[in-house]
Amino acid sequence: MRRAIFLMLLAAAVTLPSAPASGATYAPLNGIGLVDYSRKPNFKVGDWVKYRMTGKSELGVTQDSYVTVLIAGEEDFWGDPGFWIETWTDEPGRPPETQAALMSYEIFGDTSAVERLQLYMRKTVSMQNEDGSPRFDINKPAAGMLKTRREVKNPVRWTRDTLGVDTVQTPKGTFKGMKMLLKEGTGATQTVGDSSVYTELRENRTSWYADAVPITHLAREDVETIASRKAWLLGRSGDATELTTRDRGLGTARLLDFGHGLQPRLIPEPLRHSLAEQRAAERAPARPRSVASKAADKPRH
Repeated sequence: MRRAIFLMLLAAAVTLPSAPASGATYAPLNGIGLVDYSRKPNFKVGDWVKYRMTGKSELGVTQDSYVTVLIAGEEDFWGDPGFWIETWTDEPGRPPETQAALMSYEIFGDTSAVERLQLYMRKTVSMQNEDGSPRFDINKPAAGMLKTRREVKNPVRWTRDTLGVDTVQTPKGTFKGMKMLLKEGTGATQTVGDSSVYTELRENRTSWYADAVPITHLAREDVETIASRKAWLLGRSGDATELTTRDRGLGTARLLDFGHGLQPRLIPEPLRHSLAEQRAAERAPARPRSVASKAADKPRH
């Protein structure tokens, strides 16, 4: 799915000396990258969207899972209003995985939101304490994220083409929306022993967007990801091997359903409401006892 969902598999393929085993699986997904930040948010607490995600690489790694993105609540983080996203990853034969993150609403004003997701993530929950309560972790971006421009050291090059209005079939039904093609690539060089290794990741995504789909606006997406590598002895870049493909993956995400009213798995009840509702509850005075109740409390003689 969008935002390099299948990228982790191929990243491992080009950075590890041996290919991953065919039984390898994907890490749990955090859905902060699935939200459409290009327009003002129109979702409400309780809205959700569900996809079936399938994928396979030439090295034999496969994926077949169901991913649900839920707006689980809201919270004011020291004067910074945010919304809680829960991401449920359910895969047959495996225990369900749930991730939660508190994202600042300020992200919707950033034209580079996708590249700066970590800067707008305030808190996370990925596990529970022994008493069953959620374990909240404050997100602290690495110092390097604040001091170094990633775009300069490891640039992401991409092109986006609008392919026009199209109709797409999904298990949820037929949707009419904009079809887009995004081509993205990035590369990095690292030292391994007495050699330099250059790895390159390219991704081609064909996406169908529909306004009727909440949160993500995504009805379907087809993804091709290609991982390549070349190497040379230190100081002898002119003798580098040819750039060879280490793995190629194909994946798809199809909309299954969406709606309103799912109960969060991790976020506690007090936060499962909009900020307006939370503030109204705090301002509401205690209800006065009725006259009948006061009379019933009087001692009888």
